[in-house]
Amino acid sequence: MIILGVNEGHNASAALLVDGKLIAAISEDRPTRQTTRSGFPFKAIEECLALGGITLAEIDRVALSTLHLPPKYFWIPRESFSIRDFWREQNEFWKPRLFEGKRPVYMDVFKDRMDPSRFIYDPSLIKDEDDCVGMLEARLRHHERFFGLPRERISVHDHHTCHAWYAYMVHPRRLDQDLLVFAADGAGDGVNGSVWHGVRGQPLQALHRTNQCNIGRIYRYVTLLLGMKQFEHAFKTMGLAPYGNPKYGQLAYEVFAETLQVDGLGFSYRIKPKDHFFHFKERLEGLRFDGIAWGIQKRTEELLSEWVGNGVAATGCGNVVMTGGVAMNIKANKVVWERPDVHSLFVPPGSGDESLSIGAACKVAVDFASVPGETISECLPMTSVYLGPSFHDDEIRKRLDRTSGLDGCTIETVQLPRIAQLLAAGHVLGRFSGRAEFGQRALGNRSILADPRPREVVRTINEMIKQRDFWMPFASSVLAERKDDYVINPKNLQGDYMTLAFDSTPDGQRDMIGALHPYDKTSRPHVVERDANPGYHALISAFARETGVGALLNTSFNLHGEPIVHTPEDAISTFLRSGLDHLLLGEWLVSKPGKS
Repeated sequence: MIILGVNEGHNASAALLVDGKLIAAISEDRPTRQTTRSGFPFKAIEECLALGGITLAEIDRVALSTLHLPPKYFWIPRESFSIRDFWREQNEFWKPRLFEGKRPVYMDVFKDRMDPSRFIYDPSLIKDEDDCVGMLEARLRHHERFFGLPRERISVHDHHTCHAWYAYMVHPRRLDQDLLVFAADGAGDGVNGSVWHGVRGQPLQALHRTNQCNIGRIYRYVTLLLGMKQFEHAFKTMGLAPYGNPKYGQLAYEVFAETLQVDGLGFSYRIKPKDHFFHFKERLEGLRFDGIAWGIQKRTEELLSEWVGNGVAATGCGNVVMTGGVAMNIKANKVVWERPDVHSLFVPPGSGDESLSIGAACKVAVDFASVPGETISECLPMTSVYLGPSFHDDEIRKRLDRTSGLDGCTIETVQLPRIAQLLAAGHVLGRFSGRAEFGQRALGNRSILADPRPREVVRTINEMIKQRDFWMPFASSVLAERKDDYVINPKNLQGDYMTLAFDSTPDGQRDMIGALHPYDKTSRPHVVERDANPGYHALISAFARETGVGALLNTSFNLHGEPIVHTPEDAISTFLRSGLDHLLLGEWLVSKPGKS
């Protein structure tokens, strides 16, 4: 059976399953070059089908994620919003609505942000900007026309069901372990927290669903109050938190601690704000910015840890899986896995809404596995995170030859010992090789790489290309056979996807200080197995032979505010618009004048 999964909300994406095997998964922001892109993922669908060698006519079923998507967010794509726009949303839409008894129209408030070209659905089916029922019918009719399928072969799946089934189905030990799945996010289909139990590959059972798990909602509004984008920059709040002094952070922590509480497998409030944004805006006024970050991070860690502990106690299952946008908080994940009652913790790549398309497709695969007339093998765990497009070296060379702006650059065939020497000499390079990674983390194939030993490498890369906030750390790629040299991982957790944080060892603090958090020396490693990525493993191994260090600094290959590079043209453009010394493009090494 050929199943296409589709997510039309923010972080829109498509995923292709063929007989239970995940063939391709792509976020729409990569090919469109617009971060957190929402709407129907035309380009992602096209690329997924091309990777599978599948035509539209060959698709058996289409699986959509999320039942309720408000029409207004299709007309007004919030990925185009500035920070001031998000503040305007609070002051000109939510404040009059919640506190002044008024009924402002969202599309009037943001008429300057409307993009009618993005609305591809039949507007006659929709009563108003909040008509999710009419919007669902419009979505279904669009999919019927686009895919040429009857309605019975198109299904729509609840938001949290998609989150949970994604994380469960890609777990490497799903078939021989009981798993306890926690999904937490801003909200989807009226739910923002859910707990699920899966017994050795059997279908997941929902234990609890709630609309009171406002961990993600509070965190994103605090991010906005700190002057950053609420849907994109929560990781910056997390990165800032370790710098906060508890002396000042305690005041902010107490503001958060008096509101949301864990209540069994659900949540309740000690003090229930009428609105989270304005409640915390008033009570945090005058407090230090780093103390606020410290306070919200500490409270987030407490809430998630207690919630997981209650789930483990209720089920007796200590093999924990976390998914949803809140699971992107690697420091909170660290507190969870350090609990003595948690035997293992798995956080899949791309646990935000970009993976809803995979979850929807997996759910359909399971639902129809035993239906007469439908043929499908057992759904397989994720065998690779490299699910995007790749480009042949001959094709890459042709694109290099026809690119202007490379005058004076040298182009030579890649030799790993030479790459290792360049890195050891302090050069910084972008690597574009093989299939693109799925998710928001660069895992070697669309990465910027550098020697992790010098502290100043962070400033060097920021000045060259990233322009990240001064407090933000970079991550590392570590050879699997050297991971115990650099990070403390007593439970031998899977660190393949940069979704978990660990304390570093003395060797780690010596050999890769530039790839640790500057303040608390924690690591967010990408553990590189030879079988998972032979070419990247070989590159790091060459660097290890040159320096004795079995790790590289790894950060995503993109300019600040842009998606990770997706095509050779993206990589070349980013190379030319930045201070990168070299571009490793397939089998070709491109070096700027004076850098070869």
